[in-house]
Amino acid sequence: MRVSLKIVGASGQGIDSIGEIMAKALKRSGYCVFGYREYPSLIKGGHASYQLDISDEQIESTETCVNIVITLNHHGLERNLMDLKPGGILIHSTPDWSFPTEHRKLIERLSIQIIELPIETMLRKLGAKPILGNVLLSAFLWSVLGQEINTLKKMVGEKFAKKKDLLELNMRCIDDGFAMRKEFPALSVAIPKPAKNWQKQLLITGSKAMGLGAIHAGMRLYAGYPMTPSSPLLSFVASIQNETGIVIKQAEDEITAAQIVSGAMFMGTRALTATSGGGFDLMSETLSLNAIIENPTVFVLAQRPGPATGLPTWTGQADLLMAVNTAHGEFARLVISISDASDAFTLMNEAFNIAEEFQISVIVLTDKQIAEALYTQEPYDLTKTKIKRGLVTDSEKLKKLKSSDRYAANAKNGISPRWLPGADAATYVAQGDEHNADGTVDESSANAKAQMEKRMKKMEALKAALPEPNLFGSQEPEVLLLGWGSTKSVVLDVLKSDALKDKKIGYLHFTHLWPLKTEAFKKLTKIVKQTILIEGNYQGQLGQLLKQETGIDIQDKILKYDGRPFFYDELLKLLSDRI
Repeated sequence: MRVSLKIVGASGQGIDSIGEIMAKALKRSGYCVFGYREYPSLIKGGHASYQLDISDEQIESTETCVNIVITLNHHGLERNLMDLKPGGILIHSTPDWSFPTEHRKLIERLSIQIIELPIETMLRKLGAKPILGNVLLSAFLWSVLGQEINTLKKMVGEKFAKKKDLLELNMRCIDDGFAMRKEFPALSVAIPKPAKNWQKQLLITGSKAMGLGAIHAGMRLYAGYPMTPSSPLLSFVASIQNETGIVIKQAEDEITAAQIVSGAMFMGTRALTATSGGGFDLMSETLSLNAIIENPTVFVLAQRPGPATGLPTWTGQADLLMAVNTAHGEFARLVISISDASDAFTLMNEAFNIAEEFQISVIVLTDKQIAEALYTQEPYDLTKTKIKRGLVTDSEKLKKLKSSDRYAANAKNGISPRWLPGADAATYVAQGDEHNADGTVDESSANAKAQMEKRMKKMEALKAALPEPNLFGSQEPEVLLLGWGSTKSVVLDVLKSDALKDKKIGYLHFTHLWPLKTEAFKKLTKIVKQTILIEGNYQGQLGQLLKQETGIDIQDKILKYDGRPFFYDELLKLLSDRI
């Protein structure tokens, strides 16, 4: 069972503060929490929301309709009343608000409870600033959810432990918020006590999980230019640079960021950059350069809807084909996609390892949904992080190297020895013209053919080394669902629903998207009665790649391209109507 609540208001009103306080406190009370943000591309103003879905079981998705709406201004009264489920609660502090006729009819039809709180009056009595109204609202909401006051006090107390005057005022706000609850004795929303205690789990965004994953993979430098939804990753690694000793560089543009990272990787420092679609366009020339000099690099491509600026603060999965095909020329690359807070951590290590072992660029796809969603996550097993550099470092082997070893066309799987500048070894040339084995410019027909074939051999070796996509749900399905990226979380939640849990449905999830492993896909499509593609783009881009590689054209598609993720109840209905 899940209970959901939505805090709405203008950007800058403290919506996130209430959401984060509630999320942390609920997790400490033993619940699984999933957080989802919506906001316009404005620093202040506009209309934003922070939604929490709470359950006694594992959940990683969001509902379209909620049990409680808390609105910090009158716009929420106008826009978000219809977000409530039957019997839902609307909490506000707008005095003397009069609902229009159609809203009054909706309130009556859905038996919605309207609660007006005298927040301004209470703050005046306390001598508190308006921002503390968020603490009053949090405390009132906490009491409505039937939770213990001490849990909330302890958490707030930790935050303001060094500010005694502010701490005392916060505690008084919590007491008054709970006291207000007595005026509404029938008001409550029950959350089932969890069978599993989630208290010791992490509460983490996808961006923070990626940052931690990169750090534990040995990243020592991060260069980037702010661009939503990659900016939270930059902000996070910058916030912990003193603890980690990592070099952080906010470049003047995306071209410079890509060049800084490429130079650092060439010199042996694991480095990372992240951007969104428009920034990745600018990085593509550097991607092509790294291909010809066989320089390992890792790029994070955080997706949002385009074209152009598009919907800069919303989500989508429309950059898969760009990741696979961007940059001029033919060359080997790996495209992988993060799905949740778990593989956001583990895939960063894999990305760096493969980049260095195969001497290629790795493009890691994420999206706004993953980047900013709040996950309840098992603590990471740091012992599983194994760093593989693919470098020649042994002193005796270094001395035996020849300049012509660097790009030797006869290298096994196209992977020739790589050593760092300054090592006690022969020198070679690394530049963007076609070259021979030691990097010297060579435009002859025979050499051009040999070097192209050398580099492209990596694709087959890489493909052989990659795993097949994972099959979740029924291992002998009658219905096969296909997806990638953030689709995974909502699909797995939906498959646990009462409506679908007893049906033979399998979900084939693609993490490694290029080169594409297709054996499991081809076998399953031969035995299932129905195959459905689920993607957050207009064209069904994974479906296009599967058709390109196998000739199998998936006709049944559930596609979404409005900047919103798939919502739990939305996808449940779409699948229930088709299966």
